[in-house]
Amino acid sequence: MEQRKIRWGLLGAGIILDRWMKGAQQVEDMEIVAVASRSRERACKMAQKFQIPEAVSYEEMLAREDIDVVYIPVPHTAHRELALRAMESGKGVLVEKPAAINAGEFQEMIDCARRNHTFLMEAAWTKFFPLVQEIENRIGEDGIGQIRVIQSNFAFRSEVDPASRLFDVNCAGGGLLDVGVYNLHFSRMILKKDPLCLIGKASMDTDEHHLQIDEQAAYIAQYDGGELAVMGSGVRTGMLDTAWIYGTKGYITVPHFWKPTQMFVTVGTETTSVERKVAQKIAGVEDEGYQYEIMHVDQCIREGRIESPVLKWEDTMAILKQCDSLRADWGIVYPQEKEAMQRRTE
Repeated sequence: MEQRKIRWGLLGAGIILDRWMKGAQQVEDMEIVAVASRSRERACKMAQKFQIPEAVSYEEMLAREDIDVVYIPVPHTAHRELALRAMESGKGVLVEKPAAINAGEFQEMIDCARRNHTFLMEAAWTKFFPLVQEIENRIGEDGIGQIRVIQSNFAFRSEVDPASRLFDVNCAGGGLLDVGVYNLHFSRMILKKDPLCLIGKASMDTDEHHLQIDEQAAYIAQYDGGELAVMGSGVRTGMLDTAWIYGTKGYITVPHFWKPTQMFVTVGTETTSVERKVAQKIAGVEDEGYQYEIMHVDQCIREGRIESPVLKWEDTMAILKQCDSLRADWGIVYPQEKEAMQRRTE
């Protein structure tokens, strides 16, 4: 008997949706039944572009009973509200990274998932790439030895636009939540533990724009075995998005570590290249690798899971706590956090 396809709704039509849809088009085990946006015009454009049957409002989407799971690709500050509303309406949730703007918000989301027995996962897609297993296979005595240092950077140069979410503290802008979380996720994925301490410095308010976000930042994590993770992120400075894993016998170089398809393993004087390209099933549609997380969510929904066994809630929570710690040191408090603190004191 043929299985019913997992029915998806797109709860938002952010910029990343174009890229995500290229992955969705590669997955046979899903169907997208509707797309929603605050702007009906934008929802209609996305529906027409990707041949999605219906363009609807958020309210119409949440009221539907023919949707198993929603994908939420909207600005960080809207993640919590939309995820809670979706789960309260009985729908599973795949929410773009970062899952929330802080650990407290994500705890609310976890509680809601448990209360409603609905699936919840952050769309931190790196962990689902086939190359990740190859990386892990090259760590240890048969490869580069014990890990001593991980180094990774993810930053890009963007011209300041006060209207852009990247530069607006009201939208939880800045490099840490936008791309820095990839560094933190990668280090946790490789070392499989949390740091004993995490310190860093961020550049803020550096010119006439008076930006109250982390324009660029560097941070170091230290672990119980003496391992170090040295990381950089930013939205006003370009950095090579490469990770290096240094061991006692050699090192691994991973270009584009946040969407890894190739690595170079160096032990002694020999360097070996390992490549795991993203499968492209649809001619003319080049997916960067979003299909892997989508297929994983489909599997979880079929198995009746509320939590991914691969990207667990504790993984996302650990990263958000690290972000909270860094922001506290840098003095970055989002307006939504100030409002929440004020409500608690009233």
